[in-house]
Amino acid sequence: MTVALYLATALALLVLAHAYITRLSRGVALVLLLLPLVFTGRALLTGRVYAPVELTYTSEPLYAHRTELAVPDPQNRMLSDIAFQMIPWREAVRHSIAHGEWPLLNRFEGCGDILAGEAQPAPFSPFTLIALILPVAASFGFTASIAFFLATLGAFLLARELECSEMASLVSAAVFALGAPIALQILWPLGFGWALFPLILMATRRVVNAPSIRSAAVLAVTLTLEALAGHPETLLHVTAIGAAYGVFELTRRDRKQRGRALAYAIGAGIVALLLSAIAILPMLDASSQTVEHRIRTEFFAPAPLRVAAGLPRAALLSDLLPFARNGFRNFPMARAEAGSIALALAIFALWRARGRERWFFATLGLLCLLASANAWPVAQLLHRLPLFNLALNDRLASAVPLCLAILAALAVDALSDRAGIVMAGLLVTLAVPALAMRAGSIDTPRFVAEVVPLALAAIVVLLVANRKIAIPVLLALILLQRTISDGALVPANDSRIAYPQLALFQPLQSIREPFRIVATGPGLFPNTATMYGLEDARVMTAMTLTSYDETFPAWCRRGGFGFNQIDDLTRPMLSMLNVRFAVVPDGDPIADGWRSVVADHGSRLVENTRVLPRAFVPLNIRAGVGNDVEDMVAATDFSELAWLDLPGAARDASNGPGTVAIHSRKLGFDIDAVMARDGFVVISETGWRGWRAYVDGQPKKIVRANHAFLGVFVPAGHHKVRVVYLPQAFVTGRTISLITLALLITAALALRIGAYASSRRRQ
Repeated sequence: MTVALYLATALALLVLAHAYITRLSRGVALVLLLLPLVFTGRALLTGRVYAPVELTYTSEPLYAHRTELAVPDPQNRMLSDIAFQMIPWREAVRHSIAHGEWPLLNRFEGCGDILAGEAQPAPFSPFTLIALILPVAASFGFTASIAFFLATLGAFLLARELECSEMASLVSAAVFALGAPIALQILWPLGFGWALFPLILMATRRVVNAPSIRSAAVLAVTLTLEALAGHPETLLHVTAIGAAYGVFELTRRDRKQRGRALAYAIGAGIVALLLSAIAILPMLDASSQTVEHRIRTEFFAPAPLRVAAGLPRAALLSDLLPFARNGFRNFPMARAEAGSIALALAIFALWRARGRERWFFATLGLLCLLASANAWPVAQLLHRLPLFNLALNDRLASAVPLCLAILAALAVDALSDRAGIVMAGLLVTLAVPALAMRAGSIDTPRFVAEVVPLALAAIVVLLVANRKIAIPVLLALILLQRTISDGALVPANDSRIAYPQLALFQPLQSIREPFRIVATGPGLFPNTATMYGLEDARVMTAMTLTSYDETFPAWCRRGGFGFNQIDDLTRPMLSMLNVRFAVVPDGDPIADGWRSVVADHGSRLVENTRVLPRAFVPLNIRAGVGNDVEDMVAATDFSELAWLDLPGAARDASNGPGTVAIHSRKLGFDIDAVMARDGFVVISETGWRGWRAYVDGQPKKIVRANHAFLGVFVPAGHHKVRVVYLPQAFVTGRTISLITLALLITAALALRIGAYASSRRRQ
C-alpha cells in the first residue's frame, strides 16, 4: 500500500512537472521515480516500517516486550524526535480529522497542547494529508519517499533550468537528494522543508528569466508547500536564499524585465502567504506564548554569538573528512557533506566549467558551510540580522549539498580526463590524513565509502573516453557511495513492533469520561501514550506554554530525558490535572492514595483514588494573587481551593458549591453544571490563547485558574457550559486561505473558459 501510494503521488507530480515546467523523457522519469527507493526501498518493498519505532522499546512498558517481539537494538538514537514527537503528532492529526475536527488541539499531550500552532505536525501540508491514508507508523515510509522524490525532482529541474544535460541533471539530483542533511533529516519537517529548496530556486529563476502568470504560479505553489511543510526556521532560510538568488539573476536583465520579474515574484509571494495563512497565523499566535520564544527573544537573540575556539576548524575538518566523524560522536554541528565524488566534481567545475552560476553556488556553499561551523564572521553577522537572530543558522549546512550538486552537474557537462586528476588529488588528500589518525578514530565504513568509489570514479574518468558510458557509471558510483555512507541512517523495522497492543492498557478501553495517565521516571516515554489513545499530562514538545511550564515545581521535575519527569505520585496537583492512572515498576510499593489495577511484564497500572474530574467546582477561590505557584506547591487538596487570576477581586471567597458532568466533544467539552450558588468551574486544560466559553449559548470570559488552566464563571442554577479551542488566529487564517483558494480557482476557470472561447472563435 505504501509503495502504491508513493508511486501514484510521484507519478502525478511527474505529470505536472512535464506539463508545466520541463518535458521529461520516459527514461529520466523512471530514474527520478526509482531514485528515492535507493534509501527507502528496503522498507517499502518488504512491507517494513521506515521509522525508528524500535526506540520506543528503550523504556517500559514496551521494554519488557522487546525479546518476544525480536526488537532490534536502537540503530540511531538521533532519531528519538521521530519516535516520540513526529509519529505521535501525526497520530493526533489523524485523530482530529477522523473525528471531524480541525487539527488544532492535541488532547494527548501536556493537558491539552497545540497542534496546528506547533507547526511541525504540518497538518495542512497536502503530503501529510495523503500520508494519513496509511497506518501512522507506515505513513513515514511514504513521507520519506515523497520527500526524497521532491528533492530529486527539484535538483533535476534546477539543473535543467541552468541548461545542464539530462544525465548531468540526474547526477545533480542524486547528489542533493542523497546528501547527508536530507538523508538524516528526511523524517523531520526540517528535512522536508530543505527537500523543497531546489524547487524554489528553480521557480525563482524561471520568474526572472520568463516572467509570466505560469512561472509566478509555479513559484507561488512551491512557496506555499514550503510554508505548509511545518518548519518556520527552514522557511526563513530557504526564502532568504531564494531572494538572494533572484537578485543575482536580476542583475543580468534590463530594467523593463526586472520590473516585470519583481512584480510577478512579489505577487507569487503574496499569494503564497495568503494560501498558507491557515498555518502561519496560528503558529505566530502560539509561539509568542511559549517558553522557547521567551528564551530566544530575551536571552538568545540579544546576546552576541560567541566565537568558539577551534570549533569551526573541527567542523570543517569533519565535513572534509567525514570518516573522522567517529571521533566526533558528540559533535554539535549540522552535517554538510554530499560525498567525495561530488566534492571532486565541484572543484573541477570551478576550474573548467563555464557560466557565472557556478560562482553563485560556490559562494553560497562556502558561506553556508562557514555558518554551519559557527565560523567568524559569517555566523556572527547572520546573528545580527532580524529573524536570523532567533534561528539556529548552523542548519544552513543543508544548503551545501545542493551547491555541490549544481556544481557537479556543470562539471559533468564539461567532463574531461582532468576531472580524473582532480579526483586522484582529492583521494590523496583524504587518504593521507587517515593514515596518520590513531587507531579507532576512523569510521571504517564511511572511510571505505569515501575513498573506494572515488578511486573507481577517477579510473573511469581517466580511462573511459565515451561519456555515454562514463557518466552513468559515475552516477552509479555516487549512488553506491551515498548508500554505504548514509543509506542506513533510518532503520527499516518489522511493522509488528510498531506500537503493539498491550494488556496493561486493556482495562482503560471501557472508560468513557476523560482522564489522564502518567508514568514514573522515564516510563511510558512521552508521547508514546498517544499511540494508545491515552492522554498524558507530561509534555515533550517543541513549544511549551510558559504558564504550564511554571507549574512544574508543584507536581514534577525537569528530567534528563527531555520531558518533565514524575517521581512522586502523592503530589496533590496530579489529582487536579485529572491524572487517574499511572504506570509504575511492578516491584515498587504502591503510593498512598493509589490502588493496583493490573500488572503485566514487570509494569503495573495503578489508579488514583483521589483524582479530580476534568472539570470541577472548588469550594473556595483565592483571587488576584501573584505567587500562586508557591501556594500550589504547598497545597494538599485542590478541590478545597483554586487560584484565579481576577485582579481587584477579594483575596479569598467561597465558591459554589456545585456539581458538574463533562462530556468530550469536538475541540472541547460540553459540561452540565448544577450550581447551588454562583461560582467558577475549573477545567484542567492548559490555557492556550484561543479557548472560548459559552454558558447556555452565551459567550463568557475565560479566566486563568491554578496559574495555567481554565476557569469559567457559572451562575446559580442548571446550565449548559461549552468550552471550545478555536483561536481567532486560526479563524482568520482559515478565512484568508479559503477565500484566496476560491478566487484562484475562479480565475483559473475564467482564463480556461476565455481561452476555449477564443479558440472556438478562431475556428
